[in-house]
Amino acid sequence: MNCLECGGIYMEKSGNYELVDPYVGKIIIQGVQYYQCDKCENILYSEAMAQAIESERNKRIREILSQFPISDFISAAETASILGISRQALHKNRRINHGFIYQTKICGLTVYLKQSVQHYKKTGDGRFPLYFHGYSLFTEYLKDTIPVRVSPVYDRYPRTIKSGSPFAKGIHVNPKEYNYAN
Repeated sequence: MNCLECGGIYMEKSGNYELVDPYVGKIIIQGVQYYQCDKCENILYSEAMAQAIESERNKRIREILSQFPISDFISAAETASILGISRQALHKNRRINHGFIYQTKICGLTVYLKQSVQHYKKTGDGRFPLYFHGYSLFTEYLKDTIPVRVSPVYDRYPRTIKSGSPFAKGIHVNPKEYNYAN
């Protein structure tokens, strides 16, 4: 297959592929096949790789959204009233169903991230980079001391954590049970 940009030939490659998603940060896809131009190094994704990227992106969004406090989410009725539409129109809106507003399910109820709803009302796209708000997997972004971030809007726990603490080791600890004096 020839490259449309430079006329080179796409060569099939396989293995790990790393890309930076604008909303969830770095994504590593393992063991997939893709095509790379031998001249300009342009990448052409196979169908399996495109599906793997999409599933990994959705998985990361769910993981990051699960770290937000429940107070940052609003119900469908509140979302509809903010947007000025009915609940039925909210649930049938294709853009919203395809992820233009961050949403998750809590106890079988679909809830929407309030900041995303407000951003959607202003711009028509409620997506924003989630990884800038300090929500990420523990193993990827550990440093010697990390600040505890609970909400992208405010710092509830502004203290720093020592490198030997359970937080830095990636163990989930309830902040009410953790003794900061240690």
